[in-house]
Amino acid sequence: MKAKIFLLSIFIIASNISFVCANNNQEKEDIESSIIRYRAAIEVSPKNPDLHLKLANMYLLAGKLDEAISEFNKTYNMDRRNYEAQIGLARAYIRKQEFDKAINAYKQALKSNPNNADLHFRLGQVLSFKKADNEAMAEFQQAIKLNNAHAGAHRELGALLGFKGNLEAQVQEEKKAIQIQPNDPDAHFYLGSALMTLDKLKEAQSSFEKCISLDPKFAQARHLLAVTLAAQENFDEAIKQEETAIRLEPDNPSFKSTLKKIKAKKNK
Repeated sequence: MKAKIFLLSIFIIASNISFVCANNNQEKEDIESSIIRYRAAIEVSPKNPDLHLKLANMYLLAGKLDEAISEFNKTYNMDRRNYEAQIGLARAYIRKQEFDKAINAYKQALKSNPNNADLHFRLGQVLSFKKADNEAMAEFQQAIKLNNAHAGAHRELGALLGFKGNLEAQVQEEKKAIQIQPNDPDAHFYLGSALMTLDKLKEAQSSFEKCISLDPKFAQARHLLAVTLAAQENFDEAIKQEETAIRLEPDNPSFKSTLKKIKAKKNK
């Protein structure tokens, strides 16, 4: 169960740290117009790093990843203190699934900004995706040391602690994350997962219900809520939650298998 929870957390991390693309025709037209303007400006001022950075970000929004990488590199070569260029590079490499290059980009950014908690957090996220757990944990801990109010670092540190079997420590970190950012469905999900594994079913149920109230389409949370409810012999509500999870993710075989087991247990 813990491995499945961790794999889901990796999927969420990857989704959250990807740069958001334009999602409608008007935005795409605006981005293309901006690309044309910045390219024209660069022809006039080819050694202006700010223009290259702005062009790189437009290419990234347009999904032109190789062009974005080229412009981010030009920016950095012109201004070695420009850590935003390295952050942009990392985002582009993440979208290309070139995670080692993304890690290197974040490390370069940290050379000029070693006390930037968010950079340590972002590096930790990619290291976590690469399953470099100890390195990722160190980055999350450093982010917290620099900014104890960094909810995301507490949340992801908790997820790693839980994966390593330290569930009580995970519970504490997730509670810290929730105290800082109470409307984060992922933190409530991770907390519920840890509590469920600790057999604290009522508390786990409460966490999953809060998660779903914040994100009704969180299928995995509904699935684990169903498991928690079934363990308390609340079969009707468990079936309802599992059926909703299946509607949200109809191709998930685990959800379908669990639904069958809950129904069979109810009919005994």
